[in-house]
Amino acid sequence: MRCLLLSLALGGATMAHAADPAPLNCLGPVQHESPAPGSAEWKQRDADNMACARQRIDDFASQPAALFTPGKTPALDAYRNPASHANTRFRYTEASTPSSASGKPIAVEIYRPCAAGTCTGMPEGLKTFEAPYPAVVIVHGGYSSKRLHRSAAQVLAEAGYMTIALETTAPMGTHGPDAQSVVDWVFATPKASLAGDAKAFFPHWEQLDTRMVGIAGHSQGGSTASLIGQADKRMRAIVAWDNLTALKTGWVDKIGMDPPADLALRTPALGIGADYYFKVVPTTEAPEPAKANTQGGRGRGAEPHPKDPGYQELKGAGVDTMLVMLRAGTHLDFSLFGGPASRYGESVINYYTLAWFDRYLKGAHDPALAADAFRRLTAQTFDDSADRHNISQGLYDKAAAGDSVLKGNRPYLVGGTPVRDRLSFYFTSRCAITKPGSTVRVGSEDMRAAGCR
Repeated sequence: MRCLLLSLALGGATMAHAADPAPLNCLGPVQHESPAPGSAEWKQRDADNMACARQRIDDFASQPAALFTPGKTPALDAYRNPASHANTRFRYTEASTPSSASGKPIAVEIYRPCAAGTCTGMPEGLKTFEAPYPAVVIVHGGYSSKRLHRSAAQVLAEAGYMTIALETTAPMGTHGPDAQSVVDWVFATPKASLAGDAKAFFPHWEQLDTRMVGIAGHSQGGSTASLIGQADKRMRAIVAWDNLTALKTGWVDKIGMDPPADLALRTPALGIGADYYFKVVPTTEAPEPAKANTQGGRGRGAEPHPKDPGYQELKGAGVDTMLVMLRAGTHLDFSLFGGPASRYGESVINYYTLAWFDRYLKGAHDPALAADAFRRLTAQTFDDSADRHNISQGLYDKAAAGDSVLKGNRPYLVGGTPVRDRLSFYFTSRCAITKPGSTVRVGSEDMRAAGCR
């Protein structure tokens, strides 16, 4: 029956009978807040959560066939094709670095904010920004691609950041050296490079504010961001999507580099995690406290809290950190790779990613923005700071499309909704961050129950 109700809801219709269970509600509060493991209420809440974790892939059926290869499940978000929005929402170029540590050039996508007179037809709600720009280097996961993080790259560019998304030179094992090569390249100028070799220096070096450079990554890219963000003193902020990694205890990732023995933790780092890895499977008992870590590689902690070793390590070192766990989220909420994912994960990911970089990159030199970003990070209700950038695949509205399939999309938004309803009830979200302009640290070891304050 729930599958029928979900199918009808996706088609724009609703049907309910007195004997039927309540319709699936993935945006609002959960139906059963604290059920006993194994009870009928527990099983119903778990079944609902699994259905919510599949909604986005189910919604592909509502998208126009013109966007996709016939007969194939889309592996990319067609609404994020850079060519559809270049010089309208952002400026876009492709480039490659000089030979990396692996001996091969590294391909990158570069997104820059629109400046005055550079873009035409900018959508309402977006604005121009003048150089120099803060920058964020984005590292994809293992066996993945830079194209799968176009949502975050474009959102950050529209909000005033220059983003550089790299493609590793091998599927596994080169994430660390390749990302470090790109970071070094981003800081390279003609004066510091080989004469006459244009690829030896960053093509937009004159537009870079070297005081404000951060790094973000997913999965193995998250481990890479966790490490390079701490080891390279030029990095000022870290966002790790589904793998904020402990560096001094329990390091196991094979990314082509390891934490140095004398590594000092110093860089503020946000981790965003999810309920599920690649597969959406039943949860039969409370995963926190955990008898064992059954969630694959993402988190890698042992009992009792398998998702937060990186967070706890940073908090213990006195470094600002936060762990946001997505309700019904999967490992693919961060990359939209044609597998199970929730409807609202992308909006929450972009909300916290943007707020974190606003707080610790731009905010380091803009007290007003730092205060606003701190407000967003500690808010109990989402505002529209990320929603205004959301153009990704949602329910398709044929009547609103007109002549453009891109304009017929109705993305999933979270503005005005309670933060607690977007946080996992299985894994705990946590925060330990400093109020701008002071040494006062606010914190919570259960944001869903008590907020971040």
